[in-house]
Amino acid sequence: MSKEGVAHKSNNIKKWTRFLLTSIIQGAIAVSLTIMLAAFVISTPYAGYLISSILDNPPIGYIEITALAGLGLYFLAGVLGTGVASFFYHYFESYLGKNFDGLTNGLSWIHLILTNIGISSASLTMIYAGYIGDLAIFPKEIGGFGITAMQSSQILMNQFIVPVGAMLLVAAIGAICGGLGFIITFVKR
Repeated sequence: MSKEGVAHKSNNIKKWTRFLLTSIIQGAIAVSLTIMLAAFVISTPYAGYLISSILDNPPIGYIEITALAGLGLYFLAGVLGTGVASFFYHYFESYLGKNFDGLTNGLSWIHLILTNIGISSASLTMIYAGYIGDLAIFPKEIGGFGITAMQSSQILMNQFIVPVGAMLLVAAIGAICGGLGFIITFVKR
């Protein structure tokens, strides 16, 4: 391979490192959130109360699932999805020889920014909603709001549906832009 080819390949690797770095940062945030949630569960009486509450009233489990689904979304789409996308971009440029430039480079930036903003904010909002929903059902004696699961859903949790949906739409627009960039790059000569 010529010096020019090696330099071009090196630039492509550096170019798509932004996705890998974002994935690493997202991973660090996700692990930090997991540690904080685990520390909270371990160090407070809430876990025992939550388990007994779920056994007494199974619908309460749906409130908890909101937080866990948010954390799962963050790990899968935010961390793993961003890392996998970097390998797609790298594969296109380094192995297929199809460069992302001009419009397609712009679409890749939109993909990176909107997808990560959308997934991160939707996930963190879901985690927060689950936490607030759990807190709401606990008795006032242990720091909760002392309301029922139905009240928690109607008063607190429902207000998060539209913002989470909007944030997921932002993420989807980012993913669509990335997909368009892949298609345009793949079909060009």
